[in-house]
Amino acid sequence: MPISDWARAVGPVLEERPAGREAWAAVLLVCAATLAGAWLARRNSRRVAVWLAVASAVMLVTALVDLLPGAWFAARRAGTPLWWLGLAAAFGFLVVTYFTRKGCGHPHGHPYGHPHGHANGAHGDAHSHAHDQVAARSAGLHAPGRHRRVGAAVDAALFGGLGTAAALTLHRGIEGATLALTASAVVVVALAVHSASEGLALAALLDIARQRLTPWLVVACVSPAVGVLSATFSPLPDKLVPVLLGMVMGVLLRTSFVGLRLAAGTRRSGRLSKRQVAIAVIVATAIGVLLATAHDLRNHEKLQGILGMTGNSRDAGHDYVDAGPT
Repeated sequence: MPISDWARAVGPVLEERPAGREAWAAVLLVCAATLAGAWLARRNSRRVAVWLAVASAVMLVTALVDLLPGAWFAARRAGTPLWWLGLAAAFGFLVVTYFTRKGCGHPHGHPYGHPHGHANGAHGDAHSHAHDQVAARSAGLHAPGRHRRVGAAVDAALFGGLGTAAALTLHRGIEGATLALTASAVVVVALAVHSASEGLALAALLDIARQRLTPWLVVACVSPAVGVLSATFSPLPDKLVPVLLGMVMGVLLRTSFVGLRLAAGTRRSGRLSKRQVAIAVIVATAIGVLLATAHDLRNHEKLQGILGMTGNSRDAGHDYVDAGPT
């Protein structure tokens, strides 16, 4: 969702009016989409590689198509130095990189550490096969370095998931602030779609890290409402918004790379299949187009608003001249 014009959320404060029903309806839709994405990931946990690849690709597209131009325009509009934006993005990226630096390699098997047996033949001896399975399981679970590899992958998922949760919470809060002023259909649909992908990514990463999902889902669903209330009563300073967006962008960029590596690590080959890559690319491209369309719509609305304000000011000036000083 385009959030570069977050400062427009100050409008309801200046006009002393609360957010409309459309904003709260959009918040409910975002919550429902987030829960649906998380439910999809948990319901089909065997397809965690596909879900994680798709969600990571969507996070990458969101960072580049939504957050990057949004933060840039917000910085230009608020007069925030662009190098502040760059430093914030680098900080977010490097923090996640530091905590996930040991978990980029795949653990040569399922990240949960459950080994998968291989059949030695179609008509092998049952006793020998069972013995081989037990031996393979024992060797697999206690092989030198295996615990370190699995632990590294779990740590990467943990810090990637927690970093994503924190970044998405902040992201959702700022998005909720924009909904306090406008909630057009295209923008809300774009927000709902990538909210579903964020819920999916959060569920997949925390599932691999064996962490509870419910608290973070609650936070992800509550944060847009907090953003709406914040924009209505106490909005953030304009110059701070692009810095926060830059930090979120850096976190999501790095987390998307971690997610893609973890998705590949769930396969024995250590690589995603062509089908999985194709699905991720198609979904991410479609959502990228939707986000770009929403950006164009919001920019058009912004231009119309500026032209309208200019016209009103010009008309007021003419009225003053015609009336003359009294």
